[in-house]
Amino acid sequence: MDRMVHIRALHAACAAAAVLAVAACGSGSSSTPPPTSHRGTPTPAPTPTPPPDTLSVAVSTTGVGAWQLVAVPVAVLHNTATRHGAKGVVVHFTTFGANGKPQHTLNSVAVNLPPAATVAVTADCTDVCNDAASASATVDVTSWVESAGIGFTGSATSYACSAGCGGRQSGEVSATITASGTVASGSPVAVFAQCVNSAGGIIGGGASQLMWPGGSSAPVNVSAIVNRQPASCSVSASTGW
Repeated sequence: MDRMVHIRALHAACAAAAVLAVAACGSGSSSTPPPTSHRGTPTPAPTPTPPPDTLSVAVSTTGVGAWQLVAVPVAVLHNTATRHGAKGVVVHFTTFGANGKPQHTLNSVAVNLPPAATVAVTADCTDVCNDAASASATVDVTSWVESAGIGFTGSATSYACSAGCGGRQSGEVSATITASGTVASGSPVAVFAQCVNSAGGIIGGGASQLMWPGGSSAPVNVSAIVNRQPASCSVSASTGW
């Protein structure tokens, strides 16, 4: 009898121990790791595509100076492209008499315009353009290049009459031109002068050629034909690219 009681007590103890073990396992705390955030490799933003460039050279204004048997038509050109240079730009001039009738057509030398550049270009007409009163101009561009090219700026410009002073006359425009980049010594540079009246109207100009002396700037002198004493003059220049 005592033996059976002892065996039942052992069974009860084991059962209790098993219940406690299960309870202990069920009530134990376990930490669940937070979900891992998997970030992919960032996709680089696309490079913005620039808008199409406007490939054109506009004629801003024209004018003409005449004295004796010589007339000098002038056209101010502007390259409307902001990322392309205009190469081999030729101006086709037509001069008109005081009666409005065409006199003669002639072309300028070819010039190069950097992006957004403004350059005055002239031509020289002798005999057949006597007393020209006005001029028109159109342009042809040989090619467009994705290059800034070399441009020039003028400063310290002055005018001095040399003949016919007081009315239609010839004179000298003096200035200093500065290159925007390196110009090889001995390179030909076409230099143009334009002269205006007090209202800004073109009343004449002229052209000359300079062999670049080296360095970043050079003095220039341009013979000009004007209809009267100008209020001011300015110079432009072009060289090969």
